[in-house]
Amino acid sequence: MVDSETKKEIAVIGSEEFTLGFRLAGIKKTFESENFEQKIEELLKRNDIGILVAEEQDIQTSSKKTRQNIEKSVEPVVMGLSEDAESERLQEKIKKAIGADIT
Repeated sequence: MVDSETKKEIAVIGSEEFTLGFRLAGIKKTFESENFEQKIEELLKRNDIGILVAEEQDIQTSSKKTRQNIEKSVEPVVMGLSEDAESERLQEKIKKAIGADIT
């Protein structure tokens, strides 16, 4: 049984179109990407989020400092998704999140 204090949730930040599918899948913590850098910095500090999904384009166009904070973040782990996301990069992020290679 998972202690409610250690339970982590998935959060998604992006455009309305990007977050819609996640909301339909039952993800409750979705955020619009307006003021992306400010919002993602806030989300990186939260203790209730284990995985943070963001649009890769928003990550790439953010400041160097924000990108560094995203790269360094272990909890929550940040998953940048796009239509042309590389599977190898995704595998690396999963490995970072769970501490094991699943391939």
